[in-house]
Amino acid sequence: MLRRTFGVLVAVLALFVAVVIAGAIPVPAASSSVDGRPGGEVVRIYVLSNGFHSDIALPADGGETLGSLGLNGSDYPVEIERVRYWAFGWGSRTAYTSLRELSDLSIGIALRALAFDETVMHVLPLKDLEVGPGVYAYDLTGDAYAALLERIREAFGENAQIIPDITQGFGDRFYLGSGRFSPWRACNVWTGEQLRATGIGVGLWTPFAQSLEFGLERTATQTPSMQ
Repeated sequence: MLRRTFGVLVAVLALFVAVVIAGAIPVPAASSSVDGRPGGEVVRIYVLSNGFHSDIALPADGGETLGSLGLNGSDYPVEIERVRYWAFGWGSRTAYTSLRELSDLSIGIALRALAFDETVMHVLPLKDLEVGPGVYAYDLTGDAYAALLERIREAFGENAQIIPDITQGFGDRFYLGSGRFSPWRACNVWTGEQLRATGIGVGLWTPFAQSLEFGLERTATQTPSMQ
């Protein structure tokens, strides 16, 4: 019995170490930031982390960003011209639409989320952003930014379908997402996938916000530690 218990503890420790290593090694090793060409287009994006969940914030670009994603600005109860960034997050429909704070998380919500729950995209309007705790800046080339925008568009499925009457109360909206939520593909894994596909160096597998931040801290144009 003691040997079996020891074996389980070793397996859990090995899994934890694997998660840390997978999150600590940025892939690709170099970020897709400014390529140094004089006059080249540069777009600043931000990656946001609250220690539990992560979002990718894209510049509003006078409403063009929403249009490029097939979204309608009139669906948002905010003054669109005042929006400077839009934060995009992917996650479990059950958890994302039920939780306001981490303290709201229950065993029932967690189990439903991890049982291959349907997914949603969350879109939140923001004002100007600055690097600070949980806020990381990247300066992307025009081509890298276009690739990221296309990846995020695909996360809404073929047609961006809004979910009526569900909001966190900050002028935000939820849409049906593509793919299924699972223990090995959660919200922070999705964020890492989008960044790596764009050429931004983050861990190969980022199930936790902390594992994602390992890579962000090493490859971002500006990080909280630089302040």
